[in-house]
Amino acid sequence: MITTSLENRVLTISFDRADKKNAITNEMYTAAEQMLLDSADNKDVRVVLFKGEGGNFTSGNDMAAFLSMSAIAEPPVLKFLLALARFPKPVVTAVNGLAIGIGTTMLAHCDYVVAADDVRFKMPFVDLGLCPEGGSSLLFPRFMGHALASELLILGDFFDAQKALQVGLVNKVASVDETLAQATKVATTLAAKPPAAVRNAKAMLKKEYLKELDQVVIDEIKQLCAMVTGEECQEALAAFAQKRAPDFSNF
Repeated sequence: MITTSLENRVLTISFDRADKKNAITNEMYTAAEQMLLDSADNKDVRVVLFKGEGGNFTSGNDMAAFLSMSAIAEPPVLKFLLALARFPKPVVTAVNGLAIGIGTTMLAHCDYVVAADDVRFKMPFVDLGLCPEGGSSLLFPRFMGHALASELLILGDFFDAQKALQVGLVNKVASVDETLAQATKVATTLAAKPPAAVRNAKAMLKKEYLKELDQVVIDEIKQLCAMVTGEECQEALAAFAQKRAPDFSNF
């Protein structure tokens, strides 16, 4: 589920499904999207803070949500990503434990990210017979360069918080015990600043690519939905279920 709290004009949105390592369901995407839409013009909210409960940020898409994507014209994950990409106010994120798939790509839309020193990032799209999502095919090369973006999105290995700091995906690395406190401090500081000036600065930073980003996010999800039912993805999923290595030798 998604849980929320509001304090000092900071709206905290929590991925709260610890027993499933915060895998995100369609219902969770819809709830998070609605919170962003409702907060955009709410004067009581000046900053949004994302976090995960139970020791992890998120392990990515819930399997049921993942498998349903190709059958839904506008999957909830797409609506969430567009709401996040368009959100006019600062977004701060505290990341710990696992940050898989969208748990990594969504960070490119955030304005300040504090990562715990235990984080394990991974974008396993290619290994699953899929394509990148979340606007990562546009944003990652933009802020980290083509070589590093290719390494993270195509090779798709796990990487740690220090690597994330090196490539510009996060702003700061903290101990596990201090991560949320430091992210909250940043969020509270931002919430105390002149709100119109903060929104204007964010808009100016994103102006050059925002219109293009919308279309890239849509195109990526459209392509990913088509690939979910493809042979490569089906082999990857079958191999995972059967606890064996996938075999792409005949593709």
